Amino acid sequence: MKNRHEESMKTEAPRPSAFVEHWQWKLDDWLLRVAGQPALARAAGWTLDRWLDWAALTGAAAAWHPLALTQEARQATLLAAARAVAPPTATTPCAVAPLTAHTWLRRYPPSAGGRVAASRRAPALIVNSLINRHYIFDLHAGRSFIAYLTANGHEVFALDWGVPEAAARRWRLKDAVGVVGRAVETVCGATGASAAHLLGYSMGGALATTYAALEPARTASLILLGTPADFARDLPLRAWLTAPTFHPQRMAKVFGNLPGWLVSASFRGVKPAAYATKPWLIWLDAAERDTHLAVEVWLADAVALPGQFYADFVTAYYRENALWEGKLQIGGRRAAIDDIRCPTLNVIGALDQVVHPTSAAALAERLPAERYAECRAPLGHLALAVGRGATATVWPTVQSWLAG
Repeated sequence: MKNRHEESMKTEAPRPSAFVEHWQWKLDDWLLRVAGQPALARAAGWTLDRWLDWAALTGAAAAWHPLALTQEARQATLLAAARAVAPPTATTPCAVAPLTAHTWLRRYPPSAGGRVAASRRAPALIVNSLINRHYIFDLHAGRSFIAYLTANGHEVFALDWGVPEAAARRWRLKDAVGVVGRAVETVCGATGASAAHLLGYSMGGALATTYAALEPARTASLILLGTPADFARDLPLRAWLTAPTFHPQRMAKVFGNLPGWLVSASFRGVKPAAYATKPWLIWLDAAERDTHLAVEVWLADAVALPGQFYADFVTAYYRENALWEGKLQIGGRRAAIDDIRCPTLNVIGALDQVVHPTSAAALAERLPAERYAECRAPLGHLALAVGRGATATVWPTVQSWLAG
């Protein structure tokens, strides 16, 4: 196995939209570096804490409060508007089976032409982030990573975290890792495989990495897209989330489940220039318009994030860097990156402003060269999954990895 697999996008004619994308990235990069300064991170945490004081005092965190009602109505309006002009999303046929009260497992069979070859392969399980919906990998008929993999003979399963109910506010980190484990067991039971390939994206990648460290026998290989490894290097998110004035447990206490509109607003704050100039990009980039509009559907289709899980995740990964340091405890069991025994493909976005490329690339320092491969692409966080560059770099690389 090669230690590194470098991929670069093919040279293409300049696009008008490329100018907008370039300056979106440049401006957001500058804003992120400024906002990541310790003093500003502390000020942001203090401001958020005062806002939580107000929310707790006035009941603004309750579903009946005018703030919540207004934000939910705004989100619903954005979703309806986006769906009115975007192509249909999540169009690849699948079978759906329940895992827990609000989580589901989606099964996508290989196409008929690849079924014989697929019978000799371990199935692939996509572990999505809890923050957004599962269909980022099945965005629309013209840009579906899942459809691409099934057309190449792979059987694919996707973990759908669903819409958290009120009881989910008590979910812990161990509960989320447990759902990943239940999904793996279901996949293996349904296919007769002894192990599954885990494809984790963003937060889902951290959960997949944790599971692979705990259950090496059930993990055929680990494929990571835009996933932090050493969280101490994941700036500026770590600067904000570790500021002494920021209290993730208080967020969970005040809100229970963090509402989708609140989570969406926090990510708009990470890339404000990209969000502000997005209409120009959609108008300029006619070839990608369907994908841009489908992404708007996906972004507006926000779901709540279990509050206690959020507090656990921030504390364990960002504040304590426990998985990297070998100190993470899941249900009384220790999980450490050094415990990963399966072949690992690490897909890194060189332009990723949500997960710092240096944090993702640190994984090479902990895994032996014979079990580690790396794909770097000049793409951002979302583009790793659905960008036009992903179809030429990321998708073929993952497909070849699974076929091999």
